[in-house]
Amino acid sequence: MKLELGQDQLQKYKPLLREQLKISTAVGDPNARGQRNESLAWFWSVEVDLGGPDQSWNEECEFLLAFHWLRAKALRDRWREEMLLVKLEMDWTCKFFLWKTTQWGEHMQESLEKRLPGHGCYAGRQSQMYSLLAQDAQAAFQDLQNVLIEAGDE
Repeated sequence: MKLELGQDQLQKYKPLLREQLKISTAVGDPNARGQRNESLAWFWSVEVDLGGPDQSWNEECEFLLAFHWLRAKALRDRWREEMLLVKLEMDWTCKFFLWKTTQWGEHMQESLEKRLPGHGCYAGRQSQMYSLLAQDAQAAFQDLQNVLIEAGDE
């Protein structure tokens, strides 16, 4: 038997695919790998009026949708926190390199005042190395900051 569906029903009810029928293990292990791109199958978001004496189906659907929404919100919040931490770590890295530049520069001055040219040369080289690391980090992180700002706007 073949059902004749109207255009509005064809838009509302899409073909049911095999991968949409698999059981989600997110309840058992919400932190398992590979779940960040999972989404609910289309039929969970179809509005169906199942009014009548037994409302348990609607309640279960509402619970599932609420659970999925909370899971998606937790994932989004986790990524926002991670983006914040990455930005701070980039800043801390640059500040650390600049602090080491200053520290080795002071060692160089002390060594030269004590007439220890070998020590002063080594300290000067270390200061220059950390200065270059700071410059490289700032340049690399500037490009990443722009990407993170764009990602954060979404």
